[in-house]
Parts: sequence; C-alpha cells; structure tokens
Amino acid sequence: MVRFSPAPILSAVMVPVLAILIWLGVWQVQRLHWKTDLIAQIEHGATLPPVPLEKLLSQSANGAPIGWRNVSVRGHFMDTPPHMLFAVRDGKQALRVLSAFESKSGIKIVTDLGYIPYQKEPTWQRPPVSSDVLLTGVLKPVRGKRLFTPQNRPGGIWYWRDSKTMLGASDADNAVTDYVLDVDTAPGKTGWPIPAPSHADLPNNHLDYALTWFGLALAALAIYFAWHWRAGRLSLRAKVR
Repeated sequence: MVRFSPAPILSAVMVPVLAILIWLGVWQVQRLHWKTDLIAQIEHGATLPPVPLEKLLSQSANGAPIGWRNVSVRGHFMDTPPHMLFAVRDGKQALRVLSAFESKSGIKIVTDLGYIPYQKEPTWQRPPVSSDVLLTGVLKPVRGKRLFTPQNRPGGIWYWRDSKTMLGASDADNAVTDYVLDVDTAPGKTGWPIPAPSHADLPNNHLDYALTWFGLALAALAIYFAWHWRAGRLSLRAKVR
C-alpha cells in the first residue's frame, strides 16, 4: 500500500518544470527528424550534376524539390553594390559577400560569393555589368529573419538574407526570393571571398540534446519523490490481512 501526501508548493513548482523539460525533449526529437531529412537532401543534391537554373525553377513550379541542387546560370551581375552578410567562420567573425545576378532570360537571384574575414575588403572584383558570365553553385533555401536576429542595415552589415530588398526587384515573377545561389566557380575568381562548400557536414546532435532533457526530467522526478520519502510524505506499507 502506498501512502503519498504531495507537498503543495513543491508540487506546484514541479509541474511546470517537468512540462518545460519534456517539451524541450520533444522539440529536440522534432529537430532531429528535421536535421536528418535536411542532411539527406544535401547529400542527395551533391550527387546530382548541375542543372540550368531556369530548368530547375520550372521543375519547382510543378512541385519538385529543388533545394540543395547543383545549378548553372549564365548572365551578368547587376549594377548594384555587393551586400555584406554577418557570419561566423571557423569560430571567428566573418562576412559573406552577396551580389545580385540576372540571368540571360531575366531571372534575378542573390548569389553568395563566399567568405571574407571580418573588416577585410574583397580582393576579387566582380565582372562588369556588360560581361556575360557562367556561374555554377548550389541552390540553397533562404532562412528568414529569426526572433532575435538584428535588423539589416542596407549599406552596412546585413544579418539575414532579405533577397527581395537585395534584388531591388519590382518584377516579382522574375525574382527568386526563396533561394540563394552559393557560387562554387566564377570566371577568374581568385582570392577573397573564398567559396564555402554548401555540402559541408552538418552536426546532428539533437538526439543527445533530447536524451539530456528527458534525463533531467527523470532526475527532477527522482529528487521530487526522494524528498517526499525523506520527509515522511511517501511510504510503502505492506497490506495487513
């Protein structure tokens, strides 16, 4: 026979603590599934040959997934200054150089030319607007502004890829705003910025995080019942016949 007399205040505190710990564990399990699917997409995309951007976008219109695919596009860099996006590279502050590009068919897309160290100027100059160039790279989905992401400072440092503003495109039908082209190769490209491989290995530690949160929930329960045991509020009594 179990006799249990819960302490009101401790129990009132314990309920939200357990709810938060379990919610964090479930959230990490959801993140685990998301990251596993994302890694699978990246690995699959890396095995496929480059496809012309226009062809890939037409496939997207039919519902086919196009994120993390190798693409090629011919056209020219638009006559707008490059945008510097704040980033972290190898644990240090860095900048990603983003530039608006227009294909020969009139499609406008933001290109990511790679990293430069923070407060360093690019050494590679974009071809002039009149130059017809061929770019190859990876079509990467754009992550929007997060809750605590600082506001962008056009003309200064950007903190998230606001493709619509970067392109300055009034023709929404020809502007690609959901993806950015991570450039692997460009004509005559040497020095800074250095391309960052879009197919780099991504850490997937969400299972460890989930087990940690669920473990803390179990530990909190163990402490809760141990306190009641020592306080005489929880006891086991043999049933008297």
